[in-house]
Amino acid sequence: MSLDTNTRTPMRAATQKTGSGAIGVVGPVLAVLLLALGALLLRDALVAASALSGRQWLPAAAAGLQGFAPARWLIPAGIVLALIGLWLIVTALRPRSRKTVPLTSQTGVFLHTRDVARLASGAAADVDGVLEASSTATRKKVSVVAHATADTGLRESVTAAVTERLAPLQSPPRVSVTVRTSKEN
Repeated sequence: MSLDTNTRTPMRAATQKTGSGAIGVVGPVLAVLLLALGALLLRDALVAASALSGRQWLPAAAAGLQGFAPARWLIPAGIVLALIGLWLIVTALRPRSRKTVPLTSQTGVFLHTRDVARLASGAAADVDGVLEASSTATRKKVSVVAHATADTGLRESVTAAVTERLAPLQSPPRVSVTVRTSKEN
């Protein structure tokens, strides 16, 4: 049985990868706090079941709070806790970060911003007169620092080379070039 390659439907394009965002830091911290609370509850349950010797900690903590009276410091503490809770909700609902840039294609090909920086550095290093180049990139901007022997029109050449190398990107970033000569190093 042979498959006719002309009748197959193409694969759908890949979706853009997203980062974990700020909740990636908050989540593990909350997980550790919940594990600690679970360990405390498990310990008190084992003490109540006489599987462990000792005193239960939660009833002792509740007894210590029994004579607690309202104080002025509770108002700012409550406001701070409410603001932290609001920040956690906003952080959880905020869109996740994107560190990839789409290429002009129909198959859903993406480059990470660090790879865009590598492409820019490679393009800048290929320009005559450039000794070394380094780059940083975001989704909207690429900053190139080129170390060169002299700055005779090199900025325009490096900018043109980097812009040409990044042309296949769907939305090419803005290119910023700084040329440093051996006197400035």
